[in-house]
Amino acid sequence: MKPLKLVTDLLKSVLRSVRREKAEGSVDTLQKKLGYRFTSAGLLRQALTHKSASAPEDVKGLLSNERLEFLGDAVLNCLVTEHLYLTNPDKSEGQLSKIKSLIVSRKILGQVALSLDLGSYLIFGLSEVKAGGKNRQSTISNGFEALIGALYLDGGLGVVREILQKYLFSRIAEFLKDERNINYKSKILELAQKDGFGIPRYTTISSSGPDHAKEFRIRIDIAGVPLGEGCGSNKKIAQQNAAQIATLNYSKEEILSRVKGEVKDELLSD
Repeated sequence: MKPLKLVTDLLKSVLRSVRREKAEGSVDTLQKKLGYRFTSAGLLRQALTHKSASAPEDVKGLLSNERLEFLGDAVLNCLVTEHLYLTNPDKSEGQLSKIKSLIVSRKILGQVALSLDLGSYLIFGLSEVKAGGKNRQSTISNGFEALIGALYLDGGLGVVREILQKYLFSRIAEFLKDERNINYKSKILELAQKDGFGIPRYTTISSSGPDHAKEFRIRIDIAGVPLGEGCGSNKKIAQQNAAQIATLNYSKEEILSRVKGEVKDELLSD
């Protein structure tokens, strides 16, 4: 091994150790917030370890929180489904599915993770710290799922259920009332299909900026009629913003008029 690479690897190893020690010194605060103390400190440490902090030889990310995230996602879906079923006896399967899709979304889980200040406890590699991983919604929501997986393994479903009641279930009514949490893509899809216009089409107009700070602009068309454009840091957000604008602009009569006008123009040109 070359001397320079040896020094670099050693430095990275030291930095990882320092970050872990710092995080471990603050997890007591996190456990107090949760109202639960882990029997296995190693399990909690793994739940908080982002793949960017894994050692180079851990190419599969087995020492990061990715496997716990996979488990936590399943546990979360199970308990959210159970809670919604038991607390909403008057709602149909379709209504429950819509609520569930919002509650387990990255957006909502990201808000719950923020309420725990989870980003402050996650262990990142230097590159991810510089890229703003601590405050990235997708990263902290994944971290929350990993934490749920670790809680399940350490304490069982009862412990997870109690923590979800405190941080997620008790806020469901709040999340549902918040207009910012409306799934406008689903809403505009329902409107378009109800009026016989089929599925809205989303087209990427442009993308700009470096990879870690992309800006996408997307247009939505219904029956070939453009109803708005939206911007966002990823395509999903841009599509949601475009769909929100389309919902405000939506008019069955206007779309029909535009479609008939285009057909008439085509006939005349022939």
